[in-house]
Amino acid sequence: MNFQNLGAHFHTSSKENLLASISQTNCVGNLLVTSRETSKVLNFLTPFGVLKETGGFDRSVLIDQVSLKDEFLNTIQAYTSLTVIVSNENTGIKQLKKFWSWIDHQKLSNINIIVQNLNASFYYQILRSMLNYSEDILEKCSKFDPKTSTIRLSAKCRLFSWKIYPFLIHDNIFSINMEDGGLSAYLENPLKIVSSLNDLFMDILSETTARKDIIKIKNIFAKGDHSSLLIKTLVEESIPEFLSTKLTINEQEFYSKKQSGNTDLIVLERNLDYFPLVLSHTNYMGLLDDLFGTDDELNNILSTKDKLDDELFHNLKHLNFASIGVKLNKLAKYIQLEFEQNGKANDLAEIKQLVKNLGNLSSKQDMIRKHTHLSETMLQLIKCNKDGTQKFNAHELWYELQNEVFDLDYKQQVKKVHSMMEQSFPFEIVMSLVVLTSLINDGWRQHDMDVILISIQLNFGLKGALTLRKLLDYKIIKVHTKGTDFFGAFTFGKTEIETTTASTLATTAGNNPVTADAISYEDSSIVGISSGQDVYKSTYTLISKFWNLHPLEEEDTDSSAVETVFDYKQPSFTLPSATVPLITRIVELLYFREFLKYKPVNNVLKRPNWHNLNIDTMFKGQTIDKNVCDMLENRKGAMKGTEQHYVILVILGGITRSEISAFQNLQGKLDRKILVVTTGLVSNKKFWQVIE
Repeated sequence: MNFQNLGAHFHTSSKENLLASISQTNCVGNLLVTSRETSKVLNFLTPFGVLKETGGFDRSVLIDQVSLKDEFLNTIQAYTSLTVIVSNENTGIKQLKKFWSWIDHQKLSNINIIVQNLNASFYYQILRSMLNYSEDILEKCSKFDPKTSTIRLSAKCRLFSWKIYPFLIHDNIFSINMEDGGLSAYLENPLKIVSSLNDLFMDILSETTARKDIIKIKNIFAKGDHSSLLIKTLVEESIPEFLSTKLTINEQEFYSKKQSGNTDLIVLERNLDYFPLVLSHTNYMGLLDDLFGTDDELNNILSTKDKLDDELFHNLKHLNFASIGVKLNKLAKYIQLEFEQNGKANDLAEIKQLVKNLGNLSSKQDMIRKHTHLSETMLQLIKCNKDGTQKFNAHELWYELQNEVFDLDYKQQVKKVHSMMEQSFPFEIVMSLVVLTSLINDGWRQHDMDVILISIQLNFGLKGALTLRKLLDYKIIKVHTKGTDFFGAFTFGKTEIETTTASTLATTAGNNPVTADAISYEDSSIVGISSGQDVYKSTYTLISKFWNLHPLEEEDTDSSAVETVFDYKQPSFTLPSATVPLITRIVELLYFREFLKYKPVNNVLKRPNWHNLNIDTMFKGQTIDKNVCDMLENRKGAMKGTEQHYVILVILGGITRSEISAFQNLQGKLDRKILVVTTGLVSNKKFWQVIE
């Protein structure tokens, strides 16, 4: 299975479905109404000229950039036909309500509403919130069929469903491009995330049935309640239903009894690791987003309007920023040498070849200039205070602190937080350090949190207090009081893993005392909201040591010797303090255990597994580690290398650019292809947008 071909096929299918929906509007002199985010999807799929020709559009309006009703009415007054395209998220229904309340229903003769992946839930909100239906809503929704191309809402208004497929946003990353990377929905409505990723996986499975390398799950792994729910939904409902409806009887029999298992399915959740969301990136593409911001993630356009689609960017994007300068200097010297060597030509054929070579060298030289300029600008942003509001370089000091924060003790970290507020550091930097202090120390002491709360209110006002409250609600920040049991501090020669029992876990959550009126993780998981809960049973110190999340310096690779992402010995090159994303380690540990230094654990099984790793002792939530297809002949086939094997990793709540590069590094060690399926890209900026 070629991921690029699969991505191209999904791209074409999404575009064709869009144009098919637009062509049904049958309008001339049509006005297209959409939003800024949806317009990026449209631009990613097809030029506006194609939409204009298909739908008869004269122009387009971004509804979320129009703040006044009169302004909007002046824009649309010349039109009697409107076509609205929105996403199926909360912002989509808000935009439809705004649009519906502003338009002149008497004047308009034709209104077409196109919704990405329209579902029963969104249809219900249209009936209830937009059209203000009060009767027969449930009956109408029960009859809703997503395959229906057109739904008549009124005499003048029709509703269309636009089936959109996942986007290939990086080498092997398929995303459904949810708002805020899916982080907000994960924290507030995780069941929607489960449903959306279930559909995404089935889109991929459906497409591979027509290809040579058909996917058949061999091993399934999940950590977390919603991860386990997704696995069970796929294995027990979606996949069997798909096979029974899409394959013939003979094909089903062959698939079930003869087809070799070739895919490990792994599902993990964002609440396992928040460090990549609060730490800055140190890989090139992550640092570009941190410092400049990304204006369009699908088209990979920075806020500076630089488009990152050139060959050199794809060679550099995963590398640690320290390796970029060395590589650019080498390339510049190579290009200069090529220019000098190609400067000699004797006959006409050589001259023609020289012109061609010089053209190629010129384009490469332009790419080197572009990324050299970006790199120099990044260094200026880090070292220089452009806005002049501070007498020190906040970004530079913040990067330096991130490289030492894990070596500071709790009191020193608290002191740093107060020092930052006294020096008027930016809100996001201060709050990131507050979160880091909690994550590293398994919570804040009550007295210190009381003082910090007052300081945050004084320095950042109501915004700061509400943000802190939300972080506490999601258990991203914890507050605890040290226990007073003298003998409880002794383990008598045993490790914390060995002394953790069911009874101790029932009365404590990390170091947090559980009060009678506190809502426990188990209470939350019962009603399906455990995504916004703390899942660490063990201390971060123990987790970090066991999973080797901060490899020793001698294990790292010299930056001057790095040519590709595969040259790094450890996936610790994407975050400060040589931090390895925990999600990366959890996946890596299924296949390799050599990096376990604190407490080595041998792998006694032939298949990938988490056995004897105390994963349930360290983390809350359901765990699945199961082989579902492992016949003897399949094992032999895998050992002979007669077929390609895959790892499909599903991440609920989004993936960071640091994790993308870390998984690309892991790809170089594995004998199987990694395909990542997620809700979207998440970052420090998006994290604070969601929390604020």
